[in-house]
Amino acid sequence: MFGLDNTAQYIDWWHEALPDSGEGFDHKGTLTSLTTTPTLTIGLSNYLNMTIGQTLGNRYMTWDSDTTTIHHRDEGTDSGFSNAVGGWLGDSKILFRYLIFNDGDGPGKRWFLGAGLVIPSKNTLTSDPFFLRKKEKTDQTDHRHFSLSEGVYKSVLEMQFFMKKITNPIFMGGTLMAKLPLNKNEYGFKSARRYDLSLTMFSKKIPKLNASPSGSMIARHTTTAFWNGIEAPNSRSTVVTVGGGLLWNVARGGVSLNIQKPFFVDGAFSGIEGEVDQRVGAWQLSISYRKTLNHVIPWLDPLKGL
Repeated sequence: MFGLDNTAQYIDWWHEALPDSGEGFDHKGTLTSLTTTPTLTIGLSNYLNMTIGQTLGNRYMTWDSDTTTIHHRDEGTDSGFSNAVGGWLGDSKILFRYLIFNDGDGPGKRWFLGAGLVIPSKNTLTSDPFFLRKKEKTDQTDHRHFSLSEGVYKSVLEMQFFMKKITNPIFMGGTLMAKLPLNKNEYGFKSARRYDLSLTMFSKKIPKLNASPSGSMIARHTTTAFWNGIEAPNSRSTVVTVGGGLLWNVARGGVSLNIQKPFFVDGAFSGIEGEVDQRVGAWQLSISYRKTLNHVIPWLDPLKGL
C-alpha cells in the first residue's frame, strides 16, 4: 500500500519580555510547518507487514515586530544558521506490525502490535539554543530555536485496536504509541520521550457529500528533554488535539481531509526561551491518500512454491 500524508500546522505565539535579557519588549510571531510523508507498506506474510516512510518539509517562523532580537527573525529550516543545519529532509521511519487478531472483512475486531526505529536527518540544531551553560545572558549570540529534525535515533512501540460495525460509528478504535530516544545526538541533545493516545471513528457515508464524516482525539505527553545533561526549558508538556474530517473513496484509492485544533493542557510551547507568561494558538490541516497496490513481490510471496 502506498500512502501520502500532508500536514500544515500554524502556530500564533506571543510571550512577555525575557527577564535579564536586555530586551525590554514582548516577543511575538508565527511558526508554520508544512510536511509531506510518503510511505510504503509491504506485507511480509499474512500476519506481518513493514512500513517505511520519509518526512520532507519546511518550518518557517515570522517575527512580527520592528525590534531586533537574537532569538527570532523571519527564517525557515530550508536554510542553515549559526546553530542549525538547514534542508528539506526530515526523519525517516521503519515500522513492523504484527497482526494479533482479525475477524475478517466484515464486522469485528482488529488488533496489531508494532515496533520500529526513527532515523534522524542531519537537518537539526547543532548547539544549545538556551545557552544553559552560560552564566550571563550577555554571553548569548544570535541563534535558532527550531529545526526539521531533532537529530536523535528513537525506538517506536505501538499498539492498534480497531472495531468495524454495521451501525454508526461503523469504524472506531485507537492507537497507543511511544517514541523513546535511544541516545543523545552528536551535539549533546537528548530528546523527550513521547507518548500518544489516538482515538478515531468514522460514520456511514453521507450520500449528499459522497463521504464518511470522522472525528478524532489525540492526547500527547512529552517528558523532559536535555541539552548536555541540563534540562531544556519548556520541553515537558501535555497537548490534546481534537478534530473532524471527511473520508472519500475515489477510483484510485482513498482520500481523507481533517481539521484539528491543539490545546496546551500542561506545560508550554517548546519554542519559547524561559518560564514567562505566554499565549499560543494553533491549527492543523491534514490531507492523506492511500492506495492498495495489489502487487506481489516474488521473493515475499507467502504462497510461492506451494
